[in-house]
Amino acid sequence: MPGNSHTSVRSRQVANQMRRLREQAQLSCSEVARTLGLSVSKVSRMETGVTGLQAEDVAAMLGLYRVSATKRQEVLDLLHRSHEKGWWQRQAGLPQAWRSLIDFEAKATRIQNFENMIVPGLLQTAEYCREVIRALDSSLGEKELDQLVAARMARQSVLTRGAAPQLRAVLDETVLQNTVRSEDVMYRQLVHLTAVAARPNVSVRVVPRSVGAYVGWRGPFTILEFFEEPELVYLENHGAEMFLEEAPDFTAYRRALSRITASALSPDDSLCLMQCVLDERFGDRGITELGA
Repeated sequence: MPGNSHTSVRSRQVANQMRRLREQAQLSCSEVARTLGLSVSKVSRMETGVTGLQAEDVAAMLGLYRVSATKRQEVLDLLHRSHEKGWWQRQAGLPQAWRSLIDFEAKATRIQNFENMIVPGLLQTAEYCREVIRALDSSLGEKELDQLVAARMARQSVLTRGAAPQLRAVLDETVLQNTVRSEDVMYRQLVHLTAVAARPNVSVRVVPRSVGAYVGWRGPFTILEFFEEPELVYLENHGAEMFLEEAPDFTAYRRALSRITASALSPDDSLCLMQCVLDERFGDRGITELGA
């Protein structure tokens, strides 16, 4: 069967899963190559999405890793559909849906995120994250909430690792003014946001309310950029997620981000605005915390 010679979202997801399954099987690339009669470089290229994925090779690896029949079929089905551009996936299980985003964030060199209602996931505190998730799905139990919060907090480690990606976050001022659960939760979230904004690889800019109507009202989005792979646009809305891969999509969302950024304050002025919001909402407590 012909291999997939291009790196669509699906083929890149299969590559990420193959690496994870090999690690779970506690096998090295050399051991896999020796057992299956492949070159070490081919195994490595398959896991990074640099080379095409042959169904026969993937099936052999899944057998070597002792993958369950259900998981094997899931991976192979994804591979067979990897030539299709664009990927729309229902979030029947949020951890599974988030896993794809976590994989791509881990490989990204730059992440550009616009949010008009909530603090970006990579910049959230655990308690703020919990209340946002709870508000979006009131049917979740405490155990499920714990799992989802832990997953989102684990995502944030990408910003502090070696060779961390650049994060460029642009927020509507509404994000700073909204109240999630309580004033105490918002106070600690805003203090955390100002602290993270000081990191050398993080830039936070705010679009002030005085701008009025602007293109950001259309909704949030994330642009993921990679060293040797095509960039992706990520959207999430009402229980579904979408990764866009086509050049016209990149052009449209880059243009939107450029227009949004043109309306935003500079990073320094944005920090001043965040400090003003803390002062106005929380008085001396906000000033004391920031000066500590």
